[in-house]
Amino acid sequence: MSQSNITSFFKRKTPSADRDIVGEMSGETTCSETPTNESEIELSSMENPSASAGIGKLTRDCQLELSEDELAKKKKQKLASKFNPSWKEKRPWLKYVENVGMFCTYCQKYNKRPFDRTTWNVTPCIRIRLTSVTDHETCKEHRDSVGLEMISTTSKDIGVELIKPIDISKDGMIQAFKCLYFLAKNNIAHTTNFPKLLDLEKHLGIDISAKINVGENAKYTSHAAVKDMLECISEIIENDILDNIRKSEGYSIMFDETTDVSVIEQLVIHSRSIDENGDVQVKFLKILDALAKDEDSNANDGTDMNELDIGIITLNADTIRRKVTNYLEDNNLSYATLRGIGTDGAAVMTGKKGGAVKQITQRQKEKQLDKNDPDKKINQAVGAHCAAHKLSLAAKQAGSEFPIIQRFKRVLSALHAFYARSAVREKGRSTIQELLSKTLEESGKLTNPSETRWLCLGQCAIKLKNTFTSIVLSLEREAEERADCTAAGLVKLMTKIDFVAILVLLCEVLPTVNRLSLAFQKSKLDFKELNASLTATVCSLKSTKTTELTSSVTEIYEKCAAQKITLRYASDSISVTEAITNFYSTIQQQFIEKLINNIQARFNDTDVMAAFSYVFDHENYKNPNPDQLRQEVVKLCHQFGEPSSEATTEVKDAIFYAQADSEFLEKLTSGSNVHSTAFPVLSKLAKIYKVIPPHTADCERDFSQVTLIKTNIRNKMGEDTLDYLLRISIEGPPLEQYPFEKAVILWASKKERRYKVRLL
Repeated sequence: MSQSNITSFFKRKTPSADRDIVGEMSGETTCSETPTNESEIELSSMENPSASAGIGKLTRDCQLELSEDELAKKKKQKLASKFNPSWKEKRPWLKYVENVGMFCTYCQKYNKRPFDRTTWNVTPCIRIRLTSVTDHETCKEHRDSVGLEMISTTSKDIGVELIKPIDISKDGMIQAFKCLYFLAKNNIAHTTNFPKLLDLEKHLGIDISAKINVGENAKYTSHAAVKDMLECISEIIENDILDNIRKSEGYSIMFDETTDVSVIEQLVIHSRSIDENGDVQVKFLKILDALAKDEDSNANDGTDMNELDIGIITLNADTIRRKVTNYLEDNNLSYATLRGIGTDGAAVMTGKKGGAVKQITQRQKEKQLDKNDPDKKINQAVGAHCAAHKLSLAAKQAGSEFPIIQRFKRVLSALHAFYARSAVREKGRSTIQELLSKTLEESGKLTNPSETRWLCLGQCAIKLKNTFTSIVLSLEREAEERADCTAAGLVKLMTKIDFVAILVLLCEVLPTVNRLSLAFQKSKLDFKELNASLTATVCSLKSTKTTELTSSVTEIYEKCAAQKITLRYASDSISVTEAITNFYSTIQQQFIEKLINNIQARFNDTDVMAAFSYVFDHENYKNPNPDQLRQEVVKLCHQFGEPSSEATTEVKDAIFYAQADSEFLEKLTSGSNVHSTAFPVLSKLAKIYKVIPPHTADCERDFSQVTLIKTNIRNKMGEDTLDYLLRISIEGPPLEQYPFEKAVILWASKKERRYKVRLL
């Protein structure tokens, strides 16, 4: 490109160059110089580098030649163009100042600078042209400021609406809450069925939706709205439970863990407290994800953890302790009145050095210590192993030492599988059973013995005993007609006299133990009742130990003989009576003796529980040992932080009261009884004895309820929703007794809503 061409190219850009010169001299820039012109110059420069150098030189020369008067003249020429007020139409951001220029109020408000310049924001745009306005409103920075202004304006409008309350029928909301409560109480999917239930009510003539709907966007049937209502219903129940625990003189906690259908480790917490009337109250408190990470999960544990260690999640004693203590402290449940901790007896729970119970009691002690009062008496909770679990373990351990019992259990499992997997076999067996039930057998169906619930073996044995003949006939038919080798093998095992003898033995022994287990699972059972039931069961087992089972075995033998079923013996020369006598001496006596020893060993009381048993056993007051009574009472006072001097004085008088009134010890727990006032320390110890949990069966019942609420279809249920539903299902009163008005008022005032609710 020649020099003349460079000059002509520059002259064509003189207006833009002038604007650059004015901007540099006055410290102002304009928006009219768009990136398009700059790109054209860059393109020309790339085509001919010498042109770029020429342009730069001529630009500097022009800048030097212009005087201040000429610059002012240039600026005056631009401002000489008239501003057209019509430009402001649909442009609320445009502001014109006479003899100064144009500004953008949005860019000023949100400090936006188009093209990284101060024009339209700090300095005015002095090129009064419509193109300047359109160029500015299409740039990115201006569009951002417009978006921010729209958000701000919308928020103000919403704020005005929030201030203005709307009216909702209180009766309508109460009716809606009742519908939701009905669904939750009966374990019906609430999220999808709540709107349908309201529609059903409408068809029945009760239009609840019309009473609670506000406009198009506030129908209160969405997932979030239903969850808010459910939370309020649950909160009313939970607050009542927690208030009663705080008022109680003592409470205990029970907790256990299980895995739900979503493979989430759930930890259930139950409470056991005593009310003002002296009655035991067992309540569900909380279900929570045992493996969910807490904010303090890695804090204050005294260990250094690297990044990989922090990602490891395990259900150990530390995790359980943290979950339980966090719940107690968050809900202001006092450690000073925590008397007992019930668990299933697993090592992670009851470990002597670092088990969950040990850690919770240590935390309890730390919270009660007072530096200003080193002599302050400290209450220490007692750990309790579930009695039902101990009984099951005692029976399982006794059975595991006898191979014949283990073999019997395997045969039962094989029988159940043989018929459960084939409808044809089951139909054949039931047909034979129907024919025999008129004369020989009761109707029934086989059940499978559980691996974890060993005591259910007794129920399975009774079912087999009642249907023994029909099952053997059915197996023989399967073996002969279908050449089924499994059926033939089962017949061979079942027709042994030893199998029949062990069947009769388990039918005699295990139901007795099962009855004790059911007694142990009573919700409000206390240790006094536990000890009485345990003593009676041991006596019953000792009686069975000395009784031969000849008559029962002979009865089955005669039924089999009537159907031409032959029972086999170990030797052809031995008779039925001799076989039973041999079984009695080698199996029956040894098994029952082992079972009794295991039960007594597992139910050997700790020092604290032994002291309770001695002090509150009425038999010890008939021919009392005052020194022994005082020693046991002092031991209890030391454990639970009670004044021992007052207790020993009360014991001396309590001996005479107990001799005069056989119900004296029971009356100590009654709040309105005169004895509880006259013997305050003994009364408190008696209440503590009733509060300590003898089992965790209530937690097991919670697990059963979880399976009814969180099903395969509802496996995405959140942890909070599961907690609300479980609390309503377990602790919710009947529908006619629930305080729905209180729940509706709580819902209306609980949080800031889209509309402020005013109940009418």
